[in-house]
Amino acid sequence: MSSIAAVGLAANAVFGQTNAERASWKLSHRFQAGWEYDSNIFESSSRRAASGSARLLLNTRGERRSARWQTYYNYSAALQTYPNYGEENKLSHELAGGVGARVQSWLHVAAKANAALKVYLENAADYGTTAGNLAASFFLPANFVAEASGETGQLDYAATDLYDFTFNGVELSLRRPLRANGIATIAVNHRALRYQRQAFIYAAGRGLFPRGGLQRDALTTARVAVTYGRKTVVQLALEAQANRSNSFGYDFKRWRASGLLGFRPAPGWMLRAAGLVQKKKYRDDLSRLNLRDLDTEREQSNFLVVDLSRDLSAEIALLARAAFYDNESTVPGVFYRKTLYFAGLEVRL
Repeated sequence: MSSIAAVGLAANAVFGQTNAERASWKLSHRFQAGWEYDSNIFESSSRRAASGSARLLLNTRGERRSARWQTYYNYSAALQTYPNYGEENKLSHELAGGVGARVQSWLHVAAKANAALKVYLENAADYGTTAGNLAASFFLPANFVAEASGETGQLDYAATDLYDFTFNGVELSLRRPLRANGIATIAVNHRALRYQRQAFIYAAGRGLFPRGGLQRDALTTARVAVTYGRKTVVQLALEAQANRSNSFGYDFKRWRASGLLGFRPAPGWMLRAAGLVQKKKYRDDLSRLNLRDLDTEREQSNFLVVDLSRDLSAEIALLARAAFYDNESTVPGVFYRKTLYFAGLEVRL
């Protein structure tokens, strides 16, 4: 489900409540601490190094609902330290917030924004991202909901502008509830990206040479998703993407299939799983191309993540995670593999 659709669904839940069910701010806070093993900390196909690391996470979120309005925020701060690889020590911050309003019974509007900052404590790969969008949901006959939205955002590295970009986009979606706690969604998103780096052309005998302008990309995504269940929640999604660029090496087509699963196998236990597989094809010969990005974590290509938690009380839980990745590296078309294992404790307030 897209984040825009999630806002719309949340608005539906809010506006369907009675006055007695509505409250002022509802706040929740979490603290996680644990140890993680990473089989490939540099996320490289050639420079493989395994290490453990300490992970700390603080999270706070809040929501306020009324007959017409919904407001929310979500903030997380995470610290990860490696005993023998100080260049990988990092601190990250993520902040998101939004507001939704019922204008008419057939029209809801929503606005949201988010920002992320990743700071490496002993190297210069720091970067930040910002994004925001405005959406309008139209409630149609036969329980259909059509949604139109506009978005904007940017990526900014501290040490270089070679990988920086800004983007503007639009999205149209249509969703409809299914029987027995389900919902189906189809969406089309078109995003225009403006890079600060030079666009290049390749020609036999001359190699790569400047095109005479900056790189400009157009990314189009079509998505179909189905979410089903309440006690056991399942989501399946299929995406088709096409990227067109005025710079050599950046045109590609991609198919992605993803799934989510969450349920309680026994009282006090929670199992969650998420996976994604993709098939990506570049148009050009990538051996002549430079790095695609500086941070490999920004590309999720093929993965399976399984989380298991055990409640010790209403406030304390044990956590475990196993994750397997086969992601595209910073070099286009070159993939790396890694395995993660995590064990820790969560305190909820």
